[in-house]
Amino acid sequence: MTVFAFPSIIPSSSSFELVTNTKTFRSPITNSVQTSSRQGSLWKVEMSFNNLHGSERAEMQAFLAKLNGQEHRFLLYDHSYARRGIGVGTLTINGAGQSGANLVCSTTATATTGYVKAGDYVSFNNELHMVTTDASSNSTGNITIAIAPPIRKPTINAGTVDYTLPVNGVFMLASKSGWTNATAGLSSFSIAAVEDVLA
Repeated sequence: MTVFAFPSIIPSSSSFELVTNTKTFRSPITNSVQTSSRQGSLWKVEMSFNNLHGSERAEMQAFLAKLNGQEHRFLLYDHSYARRGIGVGTLTINGAGQSGANLVCSTTATATTGYVKAGDYVSFNNELHMVTTDASSNSTGNITIAIAPPIRKPTINAGTVDYTLPVNGVFMLASKSGWTNATAGLSSFSIAAVEDVLA
């Protein structure tokens, strides 16, 4: 398996969805509801590229062909994303073996209010996460970031956290993806992908 870079072509439209691994159980006696949350939540994306031609058309065709269905993976980010946080400098994981929905980090930027903000993306361990609450670094450079989905794989101490554009996740094709052809060498592409939870 190889991880490729996605072509630098902006989709005409795209949709991102966090598919949570939660199950709901309803009592047949009392109608009360219990919800269970389990590991394995992931991002799902659908993208359309309309009327590509020339080199962009050829590049996208070749990219889909070399993925060989679900054999290979690719780096992908939310093309509509605009970062809100003002943090700068290096952001690293502070502590091995972290789990759950909070990531403890260290940064070279001390006492920064709004270092990351709700709606920002962060990426580490080949996992893509969204910040759910504004977070600020303290005077020693420590910061705790609330994220969704929860951490899937135990963290590595001092591992790098990507938070500036582009913030990539590792994705694989979710279903048959391809293109339709029109006249004058135009092709439109539809691509559906899911995050690889084992990457």
